[in-house]
Amino acid sequence: MTYPAVKYDYHRAPYERCRRVIIFLFVFSTAISCLINPWKVRSPEVSSERNARISAARNPLVNNSGPSQRGSHRINVVAPLPYLRSGNPANSFQALRQSVIAGAGFDFLARVGDMMRDEADRPTKPGVIYNSRHKSGDAFDYNQEDSRVLLVREYMSRRTYWRTYLLCEKQDGSLGIKTDLHTDNVGRVSAYVFDFTAAAGRFGWERIPAKEGWGREPSKKEHWHYQMTEGLSFDRAVTLVKANSSTAAGGW
Repeated sequence: MTYPAVKYDYHRAPYERCRRVIIFLFVFSTAISCLINPWKVRSPEVSSERNARISAARNPLVNNSGPSQRGSHRINVVAPLPYLRSGNPANSFQALRQSVIAGAGFDFLARVGDMMRDEADRPTKPGVIYNSRHKSGDAFDYNQEDSRVLLVREYMSRRTYWRTYLLCEKQDGSLGIKTDLHTDNVGRVSAYVFDFTAAAGRFGWERIPAKEGWGREPSKKEHWHYQMTEGLSFDRAVTLVKANSSTAAGGW
C-alpha cells in the first residue's frame, strides 16, 4: 500500500513555531502575574478592601516595618479616654482627621464615641466583647450622633458591613462628589458626600462586620468601629500599649 506524499511547507514552518512561542509566553506571563498579584482576580468588592490595605501600606505616614513604638499617645479629641497606641495608630488617626477636614469641610473626628478603654473594663452592652481592640489602643468609634453620617449597607463574604459617607459642609460642588445614595438611616439622599470608609482605609483603618443578630440589637451593627491591628494579636498589642504608657487610667 502506498501513502500519499505529505508536503511540508518550509516557508510556513518558522511562522508556526513563532506563533507557538508567543502563545506560550502569554500564558506563562499571565500565570506569573496572577501568582504575584492574586488580588487582580478577586471579586470587585473584595479587591476594593484589598486595595485600601495596599494604599495604607504605601502611605508614608504608616511605618510599614512594624509597630516599633511602645506606650500610648494622647489624642486631642473629646472622648472618654482619648488615647491610642503610639506609632501607627496615633499618627494615622491624626492624618485621617486632617483628610476628613479637607474633604468634608468639618472636623468629624474632633469628638469620638470611644477610643481607649481601661484594661479591667467589663462590657454590659450586647455585642461588646471583653477583649476589645479599644483596650489595645488601636481602635476608635466615631460619633454616631452626628447628623451628617450616611450609612449604606454592603455585603462581603456573607457578612454585613456599612459604608459611612459624610454629608459635606458645603453643597456647592467644592467638596466631595455628587452621589445618589439609598441609606439605611435617612433613606434616599442626593448630595455631595465624602466617603469616610474609603478615606479610613487609605490610612490603614479597617471597618469590621456587623455581629450576628444586629437586626434585633442595634449595638451589634458596629458601623462606627474602625481599627488598625497591624497583624498583632490582642495580647501582643496590649503588651505594647502598656509599656511606658502615659495614660492616666487606673488599668494602665
